[in-house]
Amino acid sequence: MSDTLPAAPMTRAEAIALVLLTLSQLVLFLIPMIVLGQAIGWPASLRLPANQALPLVAANPLAIQIGYWGYLLTAVAMVPFGIALRRFAMAHGAGGMLADTMAAFAIAAGILKTLGIVRWLTTMPMLAELYVATPDPATRSMIEINYMTLNAYAGGVGELLGVQLVSGLWLILLGLVFRKLGMRINAIISVVLGIAFALTAFRTVVPEVNALSATVPPFALVWLVALAVTFWRRASGSNA
Repeated sequence: MSDTLPAAPMTRAEAIALVLLTLSQLVLFLIPMIVLGQAIGWPASLRLPANQALPLVAANPLAIQIGYWGYLLTAVAMVPFGIALRRFAMAHGAGGMLADTMAAFAIAAGILKTLGIVRWLTTMPMLAELYVATPDPATRSMIEINYMTLNAYAGGVGELLGVQLVSGLWLILLGLVFRKLGMRINAIISVVLGIAFALTAFRTVVPEVNALSATVPPFALVWLVALAVTFWRRASGSNA
């Protein structure tokens, strides 16, 4: 869609939806942070070897379901969030290829995250139950291999691509959209966060960027609150 085409202003319902979708990324992400963080030491538990991770998963079945369902909803909400952001851009004269690409990356990030998360609601709990139920070393060894293989593949899709690389590129594109809208501070923050998230995808090559995994998400969560307020004010026609 061309930048020169006029777009209708956002309705009150659309403005409320955008604000709620922005806040949903914060609220829903707090579920795995709190529930899984207390139960299994997430997200550090993702790096544990199979013989340590599987007993943790088996010992906390309810926390695993609650935490990862919250995380899954965060990923799924990325799809309407990206569409709502595109609508916001169009309503303020910044529609076009950039806004379309930004929305496409948001949707792609949500899909990739979802593909990575579902293993923790299905296969991983099953492997964990089998692991703690058998005393046979050979069987346990086979389960550990299955765990590591699945974790390497699904973790690569969901975490390295979805959470880090594609989400990082989406944030960079979102920052460029904000720049077109004159939202300079949010543009800078979004681009910086995007670069930081994208860099963490290369942690196996550059281990030093691993520190960003712990420092960037809390800052991003705080920014989401400020961003929701900004969206409400802009969508409501405030010049403040």
